[in-house]
Amino acid sequence: MKLLSWIISIPLLVIGVVFAVVNRQNVDVLVWPFGIELQAPLFLVILVALFLGFLIGGLLAWFSAQAARRRQKRRQNEQIRSLEHQLEDLRRGRDSAPASSSQKLPASESANR
Repeated sequence: MKLLSWIISIPLLVIGVVFAVVNRQNVDVLVWPFGIELQAPLFLVILVALFLGFLIGGLLAWFSAQAARRRQKRRQNEQIRSLEHQLEDLRRGRDSAPASSSQKLPASESANR
């Protein structure tokens, strides 16, 4: 698995370095809501945009997973409550069973006791 990681990582790194060397020219970048204009190398603008996209995508995935975890936790809590009620019912049934069973024993069995 580690070898596969190196096989994928090294070519991507080489492609990234070649991309940065080829795209060194400066471009004007307008930061829209603030009206700021910057000059930066093209490769830097593209890498920053990719990083921001990666960051925003990760945050969106994390928030959507949070909703799924909350739903699962709610279902598990409902199941726990249901099982606790069943356990309580079984305990009540067991506590009352010996008293009623001793009253219902036939005469021959109660004589043996």
